[in-house]
Amino acid sequence: MKIIKKILFYFWQFTYGLIQNIIGLCMLAVYKIKGSESEWFHNALVTYIDKKNFGGVSLGMFIFINKNITGDHRHDTRIHEYGHTVQTMILGPLWLLIIALPSAIWCNFPPLVKMRREKNKSYYWLYCEGWANMCGLYATKEKFLTDELKQRGRYGKPINPNHNPRKDVKGRKRKTGK
Repeated sequence: MKIIKKILFYFWQFTYGLIQNIIGLCMLAVYKIKGSESEWFHNALVTYIDKKNFGGVSLGMFIFINKNITGDHRHDTRIHEYGHTVQTMILGPLWLLIIALPSAIWCNFPPLVKMRREKNKSYYWLYCEGWANMCGLYATKEKFLTDELKQRGRYGKPINPNHNPRKDVKGRKRKTGK
């Protein structure tokens, strides 16, 4: 069953997500020529690149992360970027307009960067980034380790909103089943 899932993953990536995977494959070739290292992460290929002011990007099953990111932050970045890989499988070619374009603008447009800093808005507040976190967590079955992602990774809110066993998300008392 594991082999069938893997085959379906790659088939889906290279049919429905063909455009972003071709771009990712071309980027992979460029960075491999430059000597970048890669590793497999849940059927996606993560490549560590040396680029200033860069966190990570996912292009289909090809994920690129700054090689200077280490430890828990690297772990969490891989989960987040894998979430974008899952979004590719859901949206196919529409991913470029619905996810990639807003994400690139949100990340790089100076007035938005300034607004996030001044208003203390989480990077994950934007729908496509918060959704990537949720997709990554669900698909990998791993947990975030950094406080930023635990506390503000779900659209700027905590990942586990029902941490208090006595209340639900809206503050109502929950039935405990006892």
